[in-house]
Amino acid sequence: MAASPHSHSPSHRIVVFGLSDRGLQRGNNEDHFMVADLTRKLIGVHGNHMQPELFHHDIGVHGTLLLVADGLGGHEGGEIASQMTVETMAQALVDTAGKGLPLSEQLSEAVAIAHRAICQLHSASGRTRHMASTVTAVHVGQGLLTIAQVGDSRAYRFRQGKLTLLTEDQTVVYMMQKKGMLTSEEAQNHPHRNIILQAVGQDKSVLPEIQTLPYSDNDYLLLCSDGLSSYVEHQRIEEIITSSPDEHCGCRNLIDEANALGGADNVTVLLARLIITAPEPPQTLHASDLSLAPQSQAVEAPARRPQTPEVTSPPASQVIGNHVAPFTTPEQSAVARAPRRTKAEQPAAVPPAKTSVWKREIRWPWGHKEARKPSKPPVSPSSVVQSQDQDPAKFVRFGQDMAPVALEPQVLKVVEDALASYLGPLAKILVERAAAHTTDLQNLCHLLTPSLESEQERAAFLRRVLLNDATHPPRP
Repeated sequence: MAASPHSHSPSHRIVVFGLSDRGLQRGNNEDHFMVADLTRKLIGVHGNHMQPELFHHDIGVHGTLLLVADGLGGHEGGEIASQMTVETMAQALVDTAGKGLPLSEQLSEAVAIAHRAICQLHSASGRTRHMASTVTAVHVGQGLLTIAQVGDSRAYRFRQGKLTLLTEDQTVVYMMQKKGMLTSEEAQNHPHRNIILQAVGQDKSVLPEIQTLPYSDNDYLLLCSDGLSSYVEHQRIEEIITSSPDEHCGCRNLIDEANALGGADNVTVLLARLIITAPEPPQTLHASDLSLAPQSQAVEAPARRPQTPEVTSPPASQVIGNHVAPFTTPEQSAVARAPRRTKAEQPAAVPPAKTSVWKREIRWPWGHKEARKPSKPPVSPSSVVQSQDQDPAKFVRFGQDMAPVALEPQVLKVVEDALASYLGPLAKILVERAAAHTTDLQNLCHLLTPSLESEQERAAFLRRVLLNDATHPPRP
């Protein structure tokens, strides 16, 4: 009796979606979120837009990282701080994955790296001196959650219809409420409810609160900024998650609820469902499974016509009682005992494997896997009209369509390196934003020079970029 080679450990999967909205009363969005598969070293969110390959994936040996950050400092300062926080932490955890460090140390060090990066930016530009960010980080491992908390963003667990807060707000008002000095209603309307005790990038050192706890099959994780938790009541959040058919609809419904209540703040929601699939029991093989007899009894074989045996002279004979029988080898006897099967006697075809529970459980209402882009109607050359502010040299023809030529990656790298000499990690963010608005190198440089303080720095930056061989196309 032999066992088939099946794994005896459960498999862990995650279905996750995130949305961020600036609300109805803010001019910009200072929130950012992040999802990263640390096993595949895949950072899956850019500009608050998730990559489809991370919507659902296996939780590997190094886990999956979920982050929500809420920027402080007003306007561009808070927006840059939250983006730097999630991107720097994700990259730091990708770099340390697999090095054997405890998760608590990895998360604490990632927070420290982001903290130092923002503090270094303070010294480079006085305009961003007061910018900082909250962060709620959840590492989803195989059966365990490790949470790091700085500030007043939140992490919840939704299990069997009940919503539970996993983190504590690091604010003055929450501490007063915890000590019994304020009721929940008084805390909700307190004028100092937004004063936080620590943030990533503040002048003083930051120490995240770390906790570890297990999770169960079909648990949900909700990470959000205070734009949701400060305006939508706990019970209402619970009701929305219960009534939402999937993660995408849940995120959309929660943000719509916050905006329906005034939309006074940016709101970011990250909703994840955790799936644990039990291993299949080991299958055993018995001697009867190896029988040559047909296994299927559903089809009755028709009667066979008698065949006239061929008369051959036996090579030898043996005496059985008073009869003489031809001598046969064991192989010839086996062939004689196992006649050929007719077409009707062949074993039934093996049915196709059933769709796994993982595939059946996922519902994708927005159809990101099946939807196809509608085909464009043919465009004649005469119907292509360019506006007066478009330079024909910046466009190339693909078939009958006109498309802008993006700057080459090596050109953007030269610009980023030149700018990083003065702004450090901020350079990457500024170059990405500027490149989204222009495909011309000179225009890109002019968009970036205001971030430099002196004319000497601007001139040196332009010389370093425009005189670099990598920014000029090769001569024919």
